[in-house]
Amino acid sequence: MAEVLAGNSAAKCWVAINGKVYDLTNWVGMHPGGPDNILAICGTDATQAFDSQHGGQRRPAEELAKFEIGVLR
Repeated sequence: MAEVLAGNSAAKCWVAINGKVYDLTNWVGMHPGGPDNILAICGTDATQAFDSQHGGQRRPAEELAKFEIGVLR
């Protein structure tokens, strides 16, 4: 989780969601809801934020999967 915490900016935006780690750096400017929504979760365990906004929705989960870089240990 320390590596995720270090990715807390637009230059390096990493998040943990449901036990997996994602590099959302390139997604910050592409997110349909605007960059602020992604910047607010950089460097965090964003499971609750993602699930409350997109839980059960197929498309956001498929988009997120493209950015997976590892498993949280």
